[in-house]
Amino acid sequence: MLTAFGTAHCGQRTTSRRLEKRCRDSRNRREPPNQPFVSALLHVAAKSPKWIFQSRRTVYLPQRVRWPLVVIGGGSAAAIQVLKGVTPPEDILVVSDRWGTGMAFMGEATLQSYAHELAVSSDSAELGRLLPVGGLRPTARIYDSYVRESMRAAGCELLTARVTDIRQAGDEFEVRVHGLREPLLAESVVLATGSAPRVPPPALREAGALSYSDVYRHQGRGDSGPWRGRSVVVVGAGNSAMQTAALVAPAARDVVVLANRYVGSYPVESSDRFAWRAPSQLTCELIVKGGRECRAGLPIPCVRHIVYDSLRVEGGELCFTYHEERNRTPLGAWSMPPRCDHTEPERAGEGAWRERRPLAETTVVWATGSVPLYPRCPLVDGLPRDASGTIVADDKGRTAVPGLYAVGACAGRRSVNETSPAIPTLAKSPQYG
Repeated sequence: MLTAFGTAHCGQRTTSRRLEKRCRDSRNRREPPNQPFVSALLHVAAKSPKWIFQSRRTVYLPQRVRWPLVVIGGGSAAAIQVLKGVTPPEDILVVSDRWGTGMAFMGEATLQSYAHELAVSSDSAELGRLLPVGGLRPTARIYDSYVRESMRAAGCELLTARVTDIRQAGDEFEVRVHGLREPLLAESVVLATGSAPRVPPPALREAGALSYSDVYRHQGRGDSGPWRGRSVVVVGAGNSAMQTAALVAPAARDVVVLANRYVGSYPVESSDRFAWRAPSQLTCELIVKGGRECRAGLPIPCVRHIVYDSLRVEGGELCFTYHEERNRTPLGAWSMPPRCDHTEPERAGEGAWRERRPLAETTVVWATGSVPLYPRCPLVDGLPRDASGTIVADDKGRTAVPGLYAVGACAGRRSVNETSPAIPTLAKSPQYG
């Protein structure tokens, strides 16, 4: 198996010039004149290191050119496809430019899902065995390590590279990766490329707004500078927004969560298990305690939750409006004027309010969820999408292109335990292998 995590199986190194010369000599001596370059490269790879230098980057060569299944992605969905799917791991090539989950940026933050909900193999207890005694939920760091090690031990072949193109070629697919001159061939391809946090809209980006992932990365470095002593406006309704609010609250001047709806806590206020989970409960407590104690001058972080009507940038200020009727909620009751001295709301009609924050003194954090990630190529770009931009795939992972599948977050699955492996057809020809 190729190790994309080290060089223990890569043999003895040689310089790029020597390796290219050996490839050229091998091709001239042993290969027919029109044989693809990759054949010579693989011939050399059989007797020498399984990597080459391309533009100062190490590219690991797969053991063969044709594969029954190529999985694109290096996170939990890819691991589920390898460990729970019908294709034997030794017949799978996994290609990714990074290994681990899309939650790695959260570092030591505790995830909201229980350990058994996050397992990537049929052994639902394996992740729980990695936790401290009494632990129910892993940190993002522990989970990221677990997924990477699961991939490493799965028995599939791992290729660290970026996919640049996928195209149909008869009954198979050509998968082109950066650093290899010739394409890899696959009978079936599974997209398991995950998702990434949404970025702020252009007007707010120009004003210095952050994504919630930026907040976690700053926090991981011990840096609260972007929000220390400033008003913080967190835009978002779900767990990402609520948990980010608690993260910035100790250093911020005050925090307001602007949501387009009231989600509520699971399972007390909502039966939706994607409603606010346990880590978000801290923010709920801060909102109520702050509402009681902020004016008393006690050192409690000032946090509010508001279901807003409009949000815009005008004249160097962030302006948002809201209505009392939409905020008759357990948290809204503690967030309406005149709740504290940190804001100076203006009346904007019967039961309506407007607040303005100078952008020079305000940090905006965008926490409105994630967007799916895909390789950019005509075949993938042309697949049907839903309203959120997610590729449409059925419960077996099938897309509109036969043989091309999508699983996990890039197929609209909201959690690991919603993710099932695609069920590709088995190889039709002995040429695969």
